[in-house]
Amino acid sequence: MAEQMVTTYGMSKVLGPLAYEKGAQNNFLGDGGMMNPRRMVSDETAKAIDDEVKEIVETAHQKALNILKSNRDLLEKIAQQILETEVIEGEELQNLLNQVQSVDKVLTAV
Repeated sequence: MAEQMVTTYGMSKVLGPLAYEKGAQNNFLGDGGMMNPRRMVSDETAKAIDDEVKEIVETAHQKALNILKSNRDLLEKIAQQILETEVIEGEELQNLLNQVQSVDKVLTAV
C-alpha cells in the first residue's frame, strides 16, 4: 500500500506528485505478468522510491507503537473483559473506544 501511495498516486514529499507505474499497465505477454512496474525508471529514482516507501512504513509503525504504548492500560482492560465476557459491543464498546488517546494527544504528551 505504501508503495502504491508513492508510485501510483504520487503521494511523496521527496518525489512530488508523480506516478511511476505507467509502463505496468501495458504489459502484454511481457514476462508473464511479473514485470517490475518501476523497471522504466532510473536506479536513482527506484532507490528514492524505495527510501520513501520505507519512511512511510517506518513512520506508520512508530505511530502505531506510540498509540499502543500510551493506551496500554485500556488495552489490558479490554483484553481482560473479552476473556471474561467474550463479547464487547454497542454502547459499552463505544465507551471504551472513546477512552483511546489519539495520535495527536500522544505526541503532545511526550
